[in-house]
Amino acid sequence: MIRLLRYDFVGFLRASRIPNLLIIGATQYLSAIFLVGDYAHKYEQIASMGFFLMVASTVMIAAGGYIINDYYDQKIDMINRPERVVVGTLFRRRLAMLAHFVLSVSGIALGFFLDVRVGAIHVLSVFSLWYYSNFLRRLPLLGNLIIAFLTGLTLLVVAVYLKNNAILIYVYAAFAMAIVLIREVIKDIEDVKGDAAFGCQSIPVIFGVRGAKFFIYLVCLGSAGLLVSYLVAVQNWWVRYFFIALGPVFLWFIYRLIKADRQRDYAWLIRFTNVIIFSGLVSMILTKL
Repeated sequence: MIRLLRYDFVGFLRASRIPNLLIIGATQYLSAIFLVGDYAHKYEQIASMGFFLMVASTVMIAAGGYIINDYYDQKIDMINRPERVVVGTLFRRRLAMLAHFVLSVSGIALGFFLDVRVGAIHVLSVFSLWYYSNFLRRLPLLGNLIIAFLTGLTLLVVAVYLKNNAILIYVYAAFAMAIVLIREVIKDIEDVKGDAAFGCQSIPVIFGVRGAKFFIYLVCLGSAGLLVSYLVAVQNWWVRYFFIALGPVFLWFIYRLIKADRQRDYAWLIRFTNVIIFSGLVSMILTKL
């Protein structure tokens, strides 16, 4: 029994995506510190227990979302990546559903305790994550857009809680949504075999891998336009130099996407999007230089 519980605990940690949760928490703190304009008692508010609980509630909901997605995608994942399946192998399905419920309800309760608007956003997030895992995941593009939107929402909820509509938060939220949308479509390409076997109507299943790549090129072009507009508007040369220096990196990413034709190529591209996201976090710090 103790051994079984130990397996469940390890499975819970793996299904929760602890590294991703740490990135979410760090993103919210960095956006509050560097993207929100200065005002009286700003740093006292960020250092307060209330802000910590807001971040904790967001992390709880994200963890619950990861778990419920693994719960519903177990059969598909057994085809796409059997070695990485956690729910149903290392983590019992009933406990996974219980963990999702406890994390989601706790996150919503904390949100309403702090601010009714934060609570309402958390309700929307929990429902969207469940509906995505249960249904939208199998529809073309809509599921990808929902995940991208929820990623941007983790930044926007900071502005809501701090009651500060900083334009930089909206810029970075749009940037995050674009990168995550690209990553989600690449994941669909990587998972095309399992998705097709279970009737998921993802972009590569409907339009083929070439069609999915063309869609990514369009998103990259739009993201580049957004980035150029931001660099023109921002008066911080450190930020400009940073993203100009990243230009060849983005071009290398596009080159690797064009050449990609095997599952391991797409796995590399997915990991590389995390590097791009990390670069966005670094650029937040530069906004204050």
